[in-house]
Amino acid sequence: ETRRIVKLLEQVEQFGNLSAPDRREVNIHDVLDRARRSALLGFGAHMRIHEEYDPSLPMAWGDPDQLLQVVLNLVKNASEAADPINGGHITLHTYYEHSFRLRRADGSGQTLPLQIEIIDDGPGLPEAIKGDIFDPFVSGKENGTGLGLALVSKIISDHDGWISVDSVPGRTVFRISLPRAPRAKKETK
Repeated sequence: ETRRIVKLLEQVEQFGNLSAPDRREVNIHDVLDRARRSALLGFGAHMRIHEEYDPSLPMAWGDPDQLLQVVLNLVKNASEAADPINGGHITLHTYYEHSFRLRRADGSGQTLPLQIEIIDDGPGLPEAIKGDIFDPFVSGKENGTGLGLALVSKIISDHDGWISVDSVPGRTVFRISLPRAPRAKKETK
């Protein structure tokens, strides 16, 4: 119990001390590949992870380390929800959505065309927490702290992005929408 409390306090501290993203051009497929390889060597060794990438996807605008943490959290959750003996399937899917635009309460907005989906075939989210899944201290796990998805949501929000979830038994899809890297300005003489 003491170890669990210490771990919880460390996560609360990490949640509060998250630095602003160090944004630069990021190949999102490199981030997904790093997460996939890490998962298959550890917590996701019992899973089958498939890639469905849009090869023409432009560079994202973000912090590669923070985005890696987001994907690792989501893949780890999917792995933990799967059957521990037979495993399950996780699909990492990317595509470009021209029309996706986020509008903020103040009326400002921006396009978020880069779409990343982490799809699993697990049991789905419990009905009682579906609407609050990104809030701190909400967890569907017996010993969960409820900070993993809250941290994911905070990181994506700090990237001016959007995260959503659609979950039914047998199919849960976490979708992340991110801005693309700014286009380089042409020099004029």
